[in-house]
Amino acid sequence: MNTKNLSLKAILLLLVCAYNFTACSDSSNDENSETETPNEPVSLYTYFSNDPDYSLLVQAIDQIGYNNALNVDGAGSYTFFAPNNEAFSRYLAEKNINSIQNIPTNTLTQIILNHMLSGKAKFASEITEGYNKTQAKEYITQANIDLFVAKKNSTITLNDGILITKADIEVTNGIIHKIDDLIMPATLATFIKVDSELSNLYNASKELDNEVFTKLNDIEADITVFIPSEEAFLDMGTVTLESLNKTIKYHIIDGEINTSNNLKDGDVLNTWQGNAIKINTGDSIIITDSANENATIIAKDFVAWNGVAHIINKVLKYE
Repeated sequence: MNTKNLSLKAILLLLVCAYNFTACSDSSNDENSETETPNEPVSLYTYFSNDPDYSLLVQAIDQIGYNNALNVDGAGSYTFFAPNNEAFSRYLAEKNINSIQNIPTNTLTQIILNHMLSGKAKFASEITEGYNKTQAKEYITQANIDLFVAKKNSTITLNDGILITKADIEVTNGIIHKIDDLIMPATLATFIKVDSELSNLYNASKELDNEVFTKLNDIEADITVFIPSEEAFLDMGTVTLESLNKTIKYHIIDGEINTSNNLKDGDVLNTWQGNAIKINTGDSIIITDSANENATIIAKDFVAWNGVAHIINKVLKYE
């Protein structure tokens, strides 16, 4: 079980805040399937350096010390989502910051790493729809933060509607996909908003005067949430708002971030609702609720900036 020093986290996250939900673009999708090939083989860093529309990205890469890593031909195999100067300028204006250099380096590092996928370089067609691990890290567990990818026809969007405007630019050490906005590290609220499989939790949270949604969107929170599958939510049937409120809060551990590796056999976790759940591990991870009934984790470790989500096959009962 993990907790954080919130005051330290607040310093690191000061500039990230609720940008996920205020910086969505309405850009046209017409260029979404366009590709581009450099005239001669160049590295990621050289490609950006040669294009004045990416000068602020180059400044950011320099500041976090990744200029050498991204400039070696054949070294590394990066999938890089590239925001242009307009995207950076919009961010700076919203945060009332004069320059890239005035963004704290720790914060800027996580922002830039959130634009780079873990693993090998991928063309747009190879990027998995759904959750993809980035190179950004959740602060305390150091688990890789996820990026949610949605595909519809030739359009690819990232997290809360960020658009790939030009895909599949091959360079000597990776593949570049140009995008129309900065990709801020997602909160748990981002995931329940954009993932149709989690729409029941999103809809339920909106019924509760936004209290749950606000909690899941709090960048200074440390949260573990066990989300019932769509089928499990439907099996719950009709409930009162009071019961729904207690039920949803019973699935949230406030103040701890527990990836699956942190969940140990016999752990007792106190929920936001007040009653506890018990963890049992073996071939799978089982959660025993207050009614002494069991739910199984069927998908795990969707990591956000402020916590982690696991999908379970049953709604937990708080009494």
